[in-house]
Amino acid sequence: MKRIALLLCLVFFAMTIKSQTQSLPQSRAERTNYEETSRYADVLEFIHQLQLNSQEIKVESFATTHAGRSLPLVILSRQPAAAPQTRRNAAKPVVFIMANIHAGEVEGKEAMQHLMRDVVAGQLNALLDKMILLIAPIYNADGNEKIDINNRTAQNGPKGGVGTRENGEKLDLNRDYMKVEAAEARGLIENVFNRYDPQVVMDLHTTNGSYHGYALTYSPSLNPNTDRRILAFMRDKLFPAVTRRLWEKHHYHTYFYGNFSQEGRPQNELNPDQVSAPKAWATFDHRPRFGNNYEGLRNRLAILSEAYSYLDFRTRVDVTDKFVRAILQFIAARPAAIIKLARDADKFSTATGTTKGNEDGFGVNFELKASAKPVAILVGSVNRVIDPRTNKPRLEANTEARPVLMTEYGEFQATKRVPPPLAYILKPEQRKLIDMLLTHGIVVETTKQEVTLAVEQSVIQEISRAPRAFQGHRETKLQVEIKPGKEKFPAGSFLVSTHQAKAALLFYLLDAESDDGLVNWNFLDNELDAAMKSGARIYPIYRLNALPKTPRVVLKKITEK
Repeated sequence: MKRIALLLCLVFFAMTIKSQTQSLPQSRAERTNYEETSRYADVLEFIHQLQLNSQEIKVESFATTHAGRSLPLVILSRQPAAAPQTRRNAAKPVVFIMANIHAGEVEGKEAMQHLMRDVVAGQLNALLDKMILLIAPIYNADGNEKIDINNRTAQNGPKGGVGTRENGEKLDLNRDYMKVEAAEARGLIENVFNRYDPQVVMDLHTTNGSYHGYALTYSPSLNPNTDRRILAFMRDKLFPAVTRRLWEKHHYHTYFYGNFSQEGRPQNELNPDQVSAPKAWATFDHRPRFGNNYEGLRNRLAILSEAYSYLDFRTRVDVTDKFVRAILQFIAARPAAIIKLARDADKFSTATGTTKGNEDGFGVNFELKASAKPVAILVGSVNRVIDPRTNKPRLEANTEARPVLMTEYGEFQATKRVPPPLAYILKPEQRKLIDMLLTHGIVVETTKQEVTLAVEQSVIQEISRAPRAFQGHRETKLQVEIKPGKEKFPAGSFLVSTHQAKAALLFYLLDAESDDGLVNWNFLDNELDAAMKSGARIYPIYRLNALPKTPRVVLKKITEK
């Protein structure tokens, strides 16, 4: 009787598990045999169904788009109701994954739905013993709703079409991290990066350039001003381990992101069949307008992934999914080390006003660095077929891939460095610039009385503006010479100490010669024009090498919502 009762219990348990599994949702990609990608409503319904299956999932809105769509932030945690401050101080690292920043690159959106389901369903639930997961599966929701078969026509599926690269305001969200013009970007930085302060950030993309032999390519932060310990950890430990796992377990070739080049410069459309033999494999860009570089300047582990555009859609989703899982398993094996790495970087910046490896000054000019010896890069090939829906050529990866030795330009190095000051000081009328710093989570103080200070002035030697607009801006560059001077600052002036965790980011925003800061994005155009017209030629942000004794207070603290 006991044996019969036990068998009945096991049957009932199996039926219960089967019923629970059947109640879990499928993504639109799964439901359509990977012929279509999820719409905004599909993603929201998928998340809702997951909430019905678990108490370990919470959903917040981190931004509202130009068209009024609320952007979901899915929080997967053993204590989903815990306050963000509690999470930041917990023994578990916070890992943030975002997908669909370019809504034509939809693999991450589907993969993250599948990942969330496996965390909720139990297969990956043990990850929550080691970390807290934050997922934004559909960052560019407005672009996603413009699905059309004529978007990204060279890409190999899905047949039902994809969305647009830009958001509803025609902005590229992966160029908006420094200027923060889009509502999506403001919400991301203020309500995710500042509020939850994730130690690891993953950004999921799809490539559309050279015909290589990798199922997926990846990149850490590429800006040399990033703490060198973080860069070394990523390049020497995390990526090699993940690369091995993806090959040994799933037979996916992966490698550092790049494109073929003849001159050591990134050339997205230079493919092997357009040249006799590619001579170089070059990465893309060091500037923090790109998310992975921006997050590195915040002392965080940043990971960019690019699924290979010419693989079929199902495979692109699968390799993206498995890449993320491999990284999560790597983190789960060493959560304390991840937390310590970020905390040590923050402590170093707060103590020194710099980052490890940049004690002599932050870079303001950069160049690609050639590998010491040739590297074997997998050169692939594609077949061209005419898509009957669009009557345009579509590219499909074939099995041909051969290793070719070539120079790799996978990292940048600084060609000019500028030592940061102890602090920057701005005048009361520059509140617009201060609001930008506060958006980025930078600590600012305001003075309570008038004071005359010995300063370092950046005297403008040359000013140049791009002949064409990019993202609605004519990018501006300065060359300056730093000279001593004195300046009177009224009460209510703003003081920004470099001795804080985001030292590298605030330097990039405020330095006169920065290639991606407030000068570059035209926030100082009126003041620069006035300075040149008057003949003073003084950059209107001053450097201090001694803190003033005048009383001052913190202008705004980063508070929890």
